[in-house]
Amino acid sequence: MYKRIITTGALFVAVCFFFATFSASDILAQGGAKIVVQKIEPKELDKLMKSRESRSLVVAMASWCGPCREELPFLIKLHNKYKDKGLKIVGISLDIDGPEAMQKIADKMKVNFPIYWAREDAVDKYKIYAIPMLYLIKNGKVIEKIPGQQSEASLEKKIRGLLK
Repeated sequence: MYKRIITTGALFVAVCFFFATFSASDILAQGGAKIVVQKIEPKELDKLMKSRESRSLVVAMASWCGPCREELPFLIKLHNKYKDKGLKIVGISLDIDGPEAMQKIADKMKVNFPIYWAREDAVDKYKIYAIPMLYLIKNGKVIEKIPGQQSEASLEKKIRGLLK
């Protein structure tokens, strides 16, 4: 009887530890891994923007930007739909407060594609004059730059064109 109580107690402690360690936002899509907004160095951002590996949609955004937050559910949905067809969506946070500001939004909205935090120099280098700002990248070149919030239908049309 004592053995059963100890085993049940150990199982209870293990389950409690599991749920205390991982919140619901930690167990997300993309293989159950939490998206962590990380700092990206200018050289790495250049490499990302000139990537020939895939067809990419790079989105410049900020946590305080209402249109950026409104567009995120569409991007998440389209990422799920087209990631297996070769689409790579990447977010670039331009928040002054660092990666933590966008991390809160990514957790709340359960973002399932990578988001990086870039310094202000990205604004000048990539001529970001509005947010959200979308960059469609194919064969290592920006083929289209789209300022402002887009509808889901507009985004999907652009993505289908990018994947052709």
